[in-house]
Amino acid sequence: MFNLQQLETLIFCVECGSFSAAARKLGKAQSAISTAIANLEIDTGVEIFDRSTRIPTLTPHGKRLYIQSLNLLSQAKDIETMIHSFSAGVEDTLTIAINEILLTPAFYKVVNEFYQHFPHTELHINTVENQEISVQVSKGKASIGFMLCGDILPKDVELGLVGYLPVTIAAAHNHPLHSQKSIQLQELKSFRQILFTNMHSPWNTHFSSSVTTTNNLNTLQSLLQLDQCWGFTPNHIIQNNTSLKVIDVDSEEKSWLLHIDRVVGKNKNAGQAHAWLYQRSVNMFEM
Repeated sequence: MFNLQQLETLIFCVECGSFSAAARKLGKAQSAISTAIANLEIDTGVEIFDRSTRIPTLTPHGKRLYIQSLNLLSQAKDIETMIHSFSAGVEDTLTIAINEILLTPAFYKVVNEFYQHFPHTELHINTVENQEISVQVSKGKASIGFMLCGDILPKDVELGLVGYLPVTIAAAHNHPLHSQKSIQLQELKSFRQILFTNMHSPWNTHFSSSVTTTNNLNTLQSLLQLDQCWGFTPNHIIQNNTSLKVIDVDSEEKSWLLHIDRVVGKNKNAGQAHAWLYQRSVNMFEM
């Protein structure tokens, strides 16, 4: 039966252009290379090189074998790297529980960095209702969580402030208030408010006499595009949705800020991937 070393020798022969060049590259005698290829042909029962010319060339079967050898060697190296990372204490899987509203461009940037550092760790990103995030972490269903600071202090977990989520008032471009030079906060009461229930804050409550509530971020965006609707909306959502526009309310020159907490379990040994994400999250939601 052929082995990976024989396939590696085949690859060197093809990429170096000749048996002699491959021998020099590998620091072996040419006879050893010729014997390795001959044994590979015997083991596979396939003629890999056409030796009728001065320089052996790949047969059609040899070309197929060469391509598959490249894939197999690449996979073998990936497995070797994966085994090494696992033996070094890198987790096989890591689960993040996060409020959907915190899936910001900055968060995805950190996820991309995570992929580079831990290519063999399977990452699970679960969007969860804000109040359930700490529960999932405490029960071990999630390794780490990111939630908006709430009124009730969660139990059996450790919290850490890692940033702020800027929020402002948004509506569709054709909303009547956009045509006014001056807008008072009280004027919003005359229009239907779209209330996102998974964004906890003292001011994110029933304000208008007409209200629609939703716990889905996509639904929030769609409802805000309807006639005469408005709602408190994260800035990154407004920036990425060309159908929405900020309502500039007098005396409200800056965005409201929601506190973002990192949630981890107490007294639990963390692997390398968890430790990296824990440290990286310190400035993940910087403004």
